[in-house]
Amino acid sequence: MKRLNNILILLLIISPFVSYTQTSEVRLASLFQDNMVLQQKSDVTLWGWAEPNSKITIYTSWNQKFSSKKTDAEGRFETTVKTIEAGGPYKLKISSKNEITLQNVMLGEVWVCAGQSNMEMPLKGFGLKDPIMNSTQEIAGAGYPNIRLFNIPRETALSPQTSVKGAWKVCTSDNAGDFSAIAYFFAKKLNNELNIPIGLIQTTWGGTPVESWMPIEYVKKVERFKDIYSDIANEDQLAANYSNWIEDMPEHDFSDFSYQEMSDKLDTIAPIFKELDEEDNNWNTHKLPKSFEAQFGQIDAVVWYRKEFIFNGNPNNKEYQLFLGAIDDFDATYVNGEKIGGQEGWQVDRMYPIPAGVLKKGRNVVAIRVLDNAGGGGIYTHVPSIREGNKEVIYLDGAWKYKVVGCFQNPATFRLFDEQNNLENRPTVSFDYQSPTVLYNAMVYPIIPFTMQGTIWYQGENNVWNPEEYATSFPLMIKSWRDKWKQGEFPFYYVQIAPYNYGSEGSEKAAILRESQRLAMKLPNTGMVVTSDIGNVNNIHPANKQDVGERLALWALNKNYRKKNLVFSGPLYKNISVEENSIKVNFDNVGSGLYCPDKKLTYFEIAGEDGAYYPAKATIKENQVVVSSLKVRQPVNVRFGWSDAAVPNLFNKEGLPAASFSSETIMDK
Repeated sequence: MKRLNNILILLLIISPFVSYTQTSEVRLASLFQDNMVLQQKSDVTLWGWAEPNSKITIYTSWNQKFSSKKTDAEGRFETTVKTIEAGGPYKLKISSKNEITLQNVMLGEVWVCAGQSNMEMPLKGFGLKDPIMNSTQEIAGAGYPNIRLFNIPRETALSPQTSVKGAWKVCTSDNAGDFSAIAYFFAKKLNNELNIPIGLIQTTWGGTPVESWMPIEYVKKVERFKDIYSDIANEDQLAANYSNWIEDMPEHDFSDFSYQEMSDKLDTIAPIFKELDEEDNNWNTHKLPKSFEAQFGQIDAVVWYRKEFIFNGNPNNKEYQLFLGAIDDFDATYVNGEKIGGQEGWQVDRMYPIPAGVLKKGRNVVAIRVLDNAGGGGIYTHVPSIREGNKEVIYLDGAWKYKVVGCFQNPATFRLFDEQNNLENRPTVSFDYQSPTVLYNAMVYPIIPFTMQGTIWYQGENNVWNPEEYATSFPLMIKSWRDKWKQGEFPFYYVQIAPYNYGSEGSEKAAILRESQRLAMKLPNTGMVVTSDIGNVNNIHPANKQDVGERLALWALNKNYRKKNLVFSGPLYKNISVEENSIKVNFDNVGSGLYCPDKKLTYFEIAGEDGAYYPAKATIKENQVVVSSLKVRQPVNVRFGWSDAAVPNLFNKEGLPAASFSSETIMDK
């Protein structure tokens, strides 16, 4: 009896401590799943949730160790587990009231793969018109059990989220086609060179600016977004205003319609402005080429364009053609009321024969209906023209009249404008996937602080129209990720945008953005891949993703995996020296020496004190490039590859291209 009393007294003494070791249902952060890769030889962060003040027990099979952690007052726990050298498969067990056992866990190298469409582009391509080079062979041979991918689905949020969807996939020929092509080739190169598991975390969304991927407090530091906090605070009202505006319009369901079917439907439900004589005196005007986004802001719309011109040629000539350049996404094109063409394909140039007799002596009108139900839109690459064979006979430049007849609420729902609800009285558009901070909140914040080696990044095309600003926003984005991850200045390797005809001739916005990207290498532990030799000036999604992925891997192999004899970069501008009437350009990363595969170096320009640039003669001498021009007697600056679609020919002997540059960049001085 005395012994029983002693036991009761002991239970009463320890009972106050029972609540601190209670068990409860545990759930883990999204990335902790079967088939995952954890960063080798690290203190790997592990986190999740259970009841407040409950005990979590963790077992790691690679070292056969147990550890425990208590959740905080809000039910969250965060701890670290030590990992050994690369290998596996292993098990990871986390238990409280329930037990979670993660199977087929590998230890290796983890990389976050992020950006817009060129990083998103899967190994199978974006379709027949946006292929990946050698994709069929690559997919067939993609049996790499030690490469794993976690692909985060597209989501937006105005505030930081705690979870993402998705699952770790083991790379096989059955699923490799859905992997990011660049990430796949990057991982394949590392896996082959290092013979260790590679884990890829893909967080991508095509058509997005860098500000979408930044925390709000960093976005605010960009002048254009200084009012971001108040904008988000007003979001509920903006969304309500926009909803009221769009819901008051006639709605038409275009679900499962082809572009041709959409166009045919528009012929029956919307006004048609194809005839020579239409009431268009009150229409607005702008010059072409120009995207919908540049003229109207973010909108997916149906827009009629009309252009009057005078024709003095032979109307019966069968050689005349109407050239329009690329149109995003579908057009119906008329001359004097006669339909002469219509085509799908946002990167396909339109060249339509004009039947004999359609053109009239004197006054004529071209009318084009452009349909865009997702992404970018417009007649956006070239000034339209009338051609005879290969010769332009009439430039259709200057102002075009336009009328927006409706917009898409989503890719399958068309809203027809009327007098009360139209573009002119459209309320401020609420936040969408291109808005600041929304992708960071939904697609980055939930995976922080998953332990990783570094990040590979391909983005910038959507910031071409604010290229100087990118010199501020892109480094801010890199810094923000590093600050939030708290893993120091982890490697951040990125791709310079490829040559492409953005239509900014004269302002050379893409060249300026590439310069902003080059200057971001001032940040420690960054590296840039140049793609000037493997782009496609007529396709913003170049098919050669293998070289891009492998060039990113060269940076990692040299900087992170001790392959110090590996040449990892093409020539990068260092400085200049002026000698009489020429300029000598010095480079870093010349490898075995500078090299030009052609007879003459291209895309070098030189300027004097007046700042006017002229094409220059450039020659390689002792790993310098000597630049001169008879038009510039006292040179001051030099630039290289300074256009949207420049494809220059300076390399090192290892075959890696030189980055474009300008010696007069203020931030370089």
